[in-house]
Amino acid sequence: MASAFPPTSVTLIAKIKNLAAGDDSAAWVRFWDTYRGAIRQFAVYKGGEENADDILMQVLGKLVDVLRSGQYTPEKGKFHSYLATMIVNEVRMSRRRELARAADRRVSIDATGSDSGGDETDSLAETLAAPEESPERIDDDWRRAVLQSAVEHVLEHTALSKRDRDVYRAYALDGEDISSVAERFGISRNYVSQIKVRIDKRIVAVGRELVSREA
Repeated sequence: MASAFPPTSVTLIAKIKNLAAGDDSAAWVRFWDTYRGAIRQFAVYKGGEENADDILMQVLGKLVDVLRSGQYTPEKGKFHSYLATMIVNEVRMSRRRELARAADRRVSIDATGSDSGGDETDSLAETLAAPEESPERIDDDWRRAVLQSAVEHVLEHTALSKRDRDVYRAYALDGEDISSVAERFGISRNYVSQIKVRIDKRIVAVGRELVSREA
């Protein structure tokens, strides 16, 4: 199976760097398809579902400048580590903006004599005061994000029957008992296991491309 996540090679990064402004070439399409899902899932881990789409767009916007200006080079380490750190920084910046807005609301509320809103401000401040995450933790969370995005890609964008997709979701993702799944879909327990093994292999193949073969 051709991987949905081709390696981010030095050649691809060089192509993006050399694109003219506004050039929407295949290199950008490939880059977007490669990283969009993993960036969003990683943003969910670090900043919550409600901010993930905004973080995704902010990071992709900054990556345009980073890659075109040559700010990233392989000497700075693996690209996914550089990217993951960028996402973490963007999440923290987003939380600082939230903290500023919450503080403004608190000032406004205090002026009217009300005492609501303090918990939100305190929670954001505690988050920002937390220690910086280690590179190892960031790397582990990135791998988790890649795996989750690979799961969603395989289930939503590859040639699977609706039954196999639903069986996998029920058994592998929702944790339904294998006997219950087999009965509900009218198949044997052994066939449920075969479906899971087959789809798991696809997911691993897709995820491995992005994690282990990039620049």
